[in-house]
Amino acid sequence: MGDAAILQGEIRALQDRFGPGLQIDVSEQTPTVAARLYPDIRFHAGLHVQHAHWPRWRSHGGLASLRKRRTRLAVRLLRHAPALARLLLSREQRAHLDRVAAADAVVATGGTYFVEHYDFSAKADELLAAQALGKPTFLFTQSMGPFTRPRSQATMRRVIGGSRGVFLRDERSRRHLAEIAAPLAQVAVHADAAFALATPGAARPAAAAGAAVRPRIAISVRRWSHFRAGSGDDAGERYRRAVADAARALARGGADVTFLSTCQGVPEYWTDDSRFAAQLVADLLPGEPHIRVDTAFRTPDALAEELRGYDVAIATRMHFAILALCVATPVVAIAYEFKSRELLTAMGHAAWAFDIEDLDADGLLRATREALAGGAALRAAITTQVEAFREDARRPATRIHEVIA
Repeated sequence: MGDAAILQGEIRALQDRFGPGLQIDVSEQTPTVAARLYPDIRFHAGLHVQHAHWPRWRSHGGLASLRKRRTRLAVRLLRHAPALARLLLSREQRAHLDRVAAADAVVATGGTYFVEHYDFSAKADELLAAQALGKPTFLFTQSMGPFTRPRSQATMRRVIGGSRGVFLRDERSRRHLAEIAAPLAQVAVHADAAFALATPGAARPAAAAGAAVRPRIAISVRRWSHFRAGSGDDAGERYRRAVADAARALARGGADVTFLSTCQGVPEYWTDDSRFAAQLVADLLPGEPHIRVDTAFRTPDALAEELRGYDVAIATRMHFAILALCVATPVVAIAYEFKSRELLTAMGHAAWAFDIEDLDADGLLRATREALAGGAALRAAITTQVEAFREDARRPATRIHEVIA
């Protein structure tokens, strides 16, 4: 759902700039599931999608690997031998290329996928194919790199060099592109697209009359296996124990603690953070009162409204942090990638961001208590910052309009 927050922020920014007549088609890895959850968006399959109706022998193993290599060859041939390229593609893939060819522009959604612990070749192929078809391509606000492998570096130089606008959400990503000698003339840094959804000035839910007021703390956790070298084999368990110890101390100190995430409640998705949270609570917090796990699916707008009623959000997922900030709820971040630390630094709260490898309960408790103590003054300051971020998040749409209008 973090991806959905980005996508909805981009769509809102583009529609505001281009007007109600704008038609947006979204290439998605699981278009049927996405269309069920977000029926107001037009989804279809992209170049590398394995369709749900395919038998297993067609979507796994050697045949799937062959199809991927054939698709990559077609992308390389598309500019100079388009007829041959199309012969290498399936009917569904050719239909996707026809949609791309009919578009006025192709926009890569924001997020974090051009990083080396993911295979980003499929994302790159979509952009390279659009460029081969002569379409203006843009990369909406995202974090990238670092790029240490020669093949990754070459791919990114091609993608960036062929784009009409590359929008990053932090200066560190710009440095990563500079380090591989990627062209920077079209690169600009803006706020994450999800900030376009922000409504920080709306009133918070009122407490029931006569109810005892306990601080409400929301915590997002996630499974993570890409710990940096030297973190130790127990890095994942240290992370779980630090979160559990902090949650226990907060609950015993008078707070209501809820484990909640942007990634939950969708059976078809590759992960569900609420399952990870439930296991953490069962293993390390059994029987603790005032601690619960929320398992419901919510759209980005609905989750933001839920977070409006919390006093602090402890966020491992970055878009959980952004949606909390969008409603002026203070954030403490657990950074598994540099993007969360960059976000908190931009908010002026670098001391409230903790690397996942070095996490300890004492640091989380200190930062959470400081955020609680900030009260209304802190929320007012966040509101001012987020309103500026909201305007900045919409500027890439203005640049896209300038290029293709």
